[in-house]
Amino acid sequence: MSQSTTISGPDAIQVLPAAGVWTDPMPEAFDDQLDFFRREGFLILRRTLETAAIHQLTTELERLAQNHATLPRIREGFDLEPRQDDKRAVPTFRKIGGITELSEPFDALMRHPRVLDVLHALMGPHIQLWRDVCMMKPARVGREKPWHQDSSYWPWEPMNLISAMTALDDATPENGCLQVIPRTHTEALQHYGKELMVDIDQAMQARTRYVPLQAGDTLLFHSLLLHASEPNRSDHDRRVCIISYKNDRVDYIGKGEEKPCPTVSNRPGQTWSPDQALPS
Repeated sequence: MSQSTTISGPDAIQVLPAAGVWTDPMPEAFDDQLDFFRREGFLILRRTLETAAIHQLTTELERLAQNHATLPRIREGFDLEPRQDDKRAVPTFRKIGGITELSEPFDALMRHPRVLDVLHALMGPHIQLWRDVCMMKPARVGREKPWHQDSSYWPWEPMNLISAMTALDDATPENGCLQVIPRTHTEALQHYGKELMVDIDQAMQARTRYVPLQAGDTLLFHSLLLHASEPNRSDHDRRVCIISYKNDRVDYIGKGEEKPCPTVSNRPGQTWSPDQALPS
């Protein structure tokens, strides 16, 4: 991997515009999709949700925001966006955690068959939930997220988790769609610890790509893939639901007692070879 620097603090690094936009079509054949993910570290599943399902989920987000004071705080809970001009009755949220336990439609999204088919082929017969959160990225307010690898925060080894990011709005370069550096999931972990970000060098910056999504698309990405996002500078929200999955072959290396991870899907007869699954 090119030279990079680890910097502590979420505001220490500015995310520059990506060097390009990922425009290559996604493979359609299932085996080709698996090969693409193993090679690039991400995969877009187009139109996993139709318009009616998207509307149901965005309506659920509005319900949760309106009733947040009476709802339990699960996992990451309700995280507010700081905005000085916000005097509305419903606060502006940065993220809502534990979303699959707060909403049946989001629980169903977690179990989407197209997503699970890919996960089982890559991760094996037993899929568990690690993280479930909606990132709101509101218009003109949503902050940037500097370059990082999810596995630097997560207490699991091997670092072979997969996240499924489903777009509830069109995600564009203007409203802060994800940037990625393809193939970095096969390289070394670049940083460790809470709030540590990666300051990429010019060679790595040249490899950065925007990954735009249409509402209803799902982006799968490896927990070692370097990714970031710019602030939302547009007049349009960029809401996404991110569900992160693990299998039962990773070991807990965190501090304190291990918390159980709920089973999402179990397919005992799943054809799967660890040697042909995720890179370690």
